[in-house]
Amino acid sequence: MKAAGGLKIVGSSFEHLLPSQGVASTDPLALYQPVMNALEALQKEIRNLQGLPLQIRQISAADPQFRYASTKAPFLNPSQCQMDPANVYVQFEGSNRWPDDIAAVQRTKIAFLLKMGELLEEAIPNLSARLALENTNHKLLNNAFLDILYPSGAFFRLRIHHERELNLLERTLKDKSHTQASQEENASALSTYKRNFVQAPLHTQVVRTLSTRFPLLSPCIRLMKKWRDSHLLSTHISDELIELLTIRTFVHPGPWSPPDGVMPGFLKTLTFIAKWNWRSEPLIVDFNGEMGSKEIDAINLRFEAWRKIDPAMNRVVMFAASNIDPDGITWTDLGPLNVVAARFTSLARAAAAVAKEQGLDVDPQALFAPSMLDYDFVVHLDPEFVGGQQGPEKAAEPVFKNLKTQAQEDKSLVGFNPVRMYMDELRTLHWSNIVFFYNEQGGSVIAGLWNPQTGPRPWKIGLQYNTMPVASSGDGEGYVSINKSATLHDIARLGGDMVSRIEVKK
Repeated sequence: MKAAGGLKIVGSSFEHLLPSQGVASTDPLALYQPVMNALEALQKEIRNLQGLPLQIRQISAADPQFRYASTKAPFLNPSQCQMDPANVYVQFEGSNRWPDDIAAVQRTKIAFLLKMGELLEEAIPNLSARLALENTNHKLLNNAFLDILYPSGAFFRLRIHHERELNLLERTLKDKSHTQASQEENASALSTYKRNFVQAPLHTQVVRTLSTRFPLLSPCIRLMKKWRDSHLLSTHISDELIELLTIRTFVHPGPWSPPDGVMPGFLKTLTFIAKWNWRSEPLIVDFNGEMGSKEIDAINLRFEAWRKIDPAMNRVVMFAASNIDPDGITWTDLGPLNVVAARFTSLARAAAAVAKEQGLDVDPQALFAPSMLDYDFVVHLDPEFVGGQQGPEKAAEPVFKNLKTQAQEDKSLVGFNPVRMYMDELRTLHWSNIVFFYNEQGGSVIAGLWNPQTGPRPWKIGLQYNTMPVASSGDGEGYVSINKSATLHDIARLGGDMVSRIEVKK
């Protein structure tokens, strides 16, 4: 923008891409103060509960909203919940009263959460606490959580961390009598436990500390996540990986000083992603500058071992390690896929090239404009079902048509997101034949790429997708290929009124 005397100020247009939530402050962390205060109140009230069978040992925050890193800063509104559920873990003191079986531990957690919900509703007027189940088909994973909705609009999702689960999972994994499929499930459950209950609270604590040390870190992380979401990579690139990439810009700025603005912090992070050869180089982030050569060598050795075990990168594509996570796969074990990682790099390379070419005249909006040209098909969603911007500017909430009139008052709909549920169903049903892309912060489209392996192949029993016969090979063997038309009809039928149309690339 132009200032007095012909002075041109650049960079502020990048900051304006982030919603202010109506808070006029030069401190980017002030946006999060209401939810931080609500968390402190929740911790105090849980510790004061009378009637629990065991004493509380620890209450841990494990959510981007508690580390100043959520794409949208939480906004508390007493008349309507506009805050995403924020994850909190409660750990009770050790006791031999806990069962020695993982499935029984999950049932015990349910009983504890029910009791906590009853006590909280008795202690706090107008508070709503409701139990919900998750991972019901996986007895080794956490099975229950407690949603806590305060009259202020603060919304917490409470889970119980029982440290004995770690030993039980490790013991189960060492049992060689299990089948290979069972062993893979056990290994996945152990990895999930460590990620959710061990690493997530540690990561939240470290990023929160760094955000107070570098005041510009928070808006830079949020802007990087907005860029990721804008390009439909929300479900592939984890929040924590984006945070590590951005933190690297601040803690390893050499040979320059840390970024002194949101614009340079954002562009420097994009430039690093564009140049990062993740196929042959691990990401190593030293939060406090205290990692020695021995620790770094150990991480590099672990990375090389993964590349030898998995040269095709079917399991681990990007390797991101830090002081608190030398394993390097905590935040990348579930993705991205190779094709997605390549797209992530190419998008960053294109954005960095545009920024370098246009210099101070770069249009920030252009860097966030997604292209649909590379996708095989695009599912367009009805705007009525797409969650909108949070905050005083727009209080949109995704609802079904027959629930529209009661959505504002019915607390049972708090946290209800039909598009996200639709996406989960699509990934569950079509994980082997389609890669889906979506903006979880309110995207209006779902894009898809067909898996090349669904092309013409010999027919066999057990193919996990709808097929149709294609021209036979010269030896007379029958060949089949994925029935794209039928699959797209299934996708449309599953989405129902949410899907307005499907555009197919010709």
